Amino acid sequence: MTDPTLNDVGAPARRSEAAKRAGLILFIVCAVQFLDAMDIASMGPALPKIQSDLGMSPSALQWVVSAYVLGFGGFLLLGGRLADFLERRRLLVTWLVIFAIASIAGGLVTAGEPLVGARLLKGVSAAFTAPTALAILLDTYRDERDRNRALGHYLAIASIGFVLGLVAGGFLATASWRLTMFMPALIALVVAIMARAVIVPGQRGERQQRPDLPGAVTVTLGLLATVFAVSRAADSGWVAPLTIGAALAGVLLIAAFIMIERTVRAPLIPLGIFARPQLAAANTCMLFQGSYVAFQFVSTLYYQDRLGWSPWQAGAAFVIGGLIVGVAARRFADVVSRRGAWPLATVGLALQAVSYVWFVIGLGHVSIYPLLVVQQILGGVGFAAAYPAMNITAVASAAPDEQGLASGIFIAASQIGIGLVVGVTATVLTYASNAEVGGYRAGLWFVIGVTAAITLLAATTAVKHRRRTTA
Repeated sequence: MTDPTLNDVGAPARRSEAAKRAGLILFIVCAVQFLDAMDIASMGPALPKIQSDLGMSPSALQWVVSAYVLGFGGFLLLGGRLADFLERRRLLVTWLVIFAIASIAGGLVTAGEPLVGARLLKGVSAAFTAPTALAILLDTYRDERDRNRALGHYLAIASIGFVLGLVAGGFLATASWRLTMFMPALIALVVAIMARAVIVPGQRGERQQRPDLPGAVTVTLGLLATVFAVSRAADSGWVAPLTIGAALAGVLLIAAFIMIERTVRAPLIPLGIFARPQLAAANTCMLFQGSYVAFQFVSTLYYQDRLGWSPWQAGAAFVIGGLIVGVAARRFADVVSRRGAWPLATVGLALQAVSYVWFVIGLGHVSIYPLLVVQQILGGVGFAAAYPAMNITAVASAAPDEQGLASGIFIAASQIGIGLVVGVTATVLTYASNAEVGGYRAGLWFVIGVTAAITLLAATTAVKHRRRTTA
């Protein structure tokens, strides 16, 4: 019998239309990622203007950044899981609009407390838009090679957004810090309009049960308490009563969540997902890949406090690495399809460690510009190789009804890891601050140790995976 599709003259046109729609969806998802990265980065250069304009103390000022991280990290798992239950287009558009409203409100405030509240709501909004957008991307690109290439674009845009955020934040803050709030609002509204026009309504994961409310409440409160403890530790110390209390509350709430998920008929998060070796290893590496941001934290302090650079100059110091990641990440994503994820992740993490060692050894002995450029090249190539490999491994094997969850877990591991590693690094710097340059070195050696540990984990996982696939 003749295949009827062979005589279907409309098939090429439909395939072309599907490819065009997939490309537009990729653009929208990348725009969401760009928005999140740019918004986070643009706040840094604006902080001095915010402090002087609103009269905020240094301890209150850090919550302009920490409130966003608190909302983002606290609601990520819930946001990711709801992307598997609810209509994804509606979820994405709704929270993009809320993000825009919070941005506008933040730009109109006349005191510090409302600004912190607006930043918290923006973080919560991003906790729903980020995993939902990634789940839409995974559902759109089912072919492995096409999916990996799309993920490469997605990750590259994050780096470009971060770099542009640093630069744009400096320029916008020069005129008014309020522009750093209004600009993301405009972008969010444009992306929301595009998403409503392009994404097919009704797209959701295959899971149709209603999520369990007790599980949703306990995991969200547990993550909020954990992220709060990590954020608070950088300001109050790790042994402060509030830090210890929040950390203990987080542990107890997450323990209660695990007990609930073991007993309910339709768990919010099937605990078996954490027993998958590839996913567990990728998310563990991502948890401690916060060392990448911790390096930026230490080196930024060195540039400004020791070398007297302006915030704009310190932000521009990371442009080389950011552009390398933006160009190379999508190419390394193609390599994953041919060579596998774990060998690439191992090489990438090792390059990052080498770049940090080069920087700490040369500190005070090598002229700052060649020292910086070599580190940015090695570190940028390393991150561009490692990050796509870990992301693809963490989310690519997820079933359609787990794509939002897998996305949320990966992003949550990244955000909590950044807070954890940067927080401990800040503590190391505090105790070593009297050693001048040696204090910065102490923080950098801690970063090197963390990066070396996850490099070893990636190498071990690569060997185990090779043995399983060749057995």
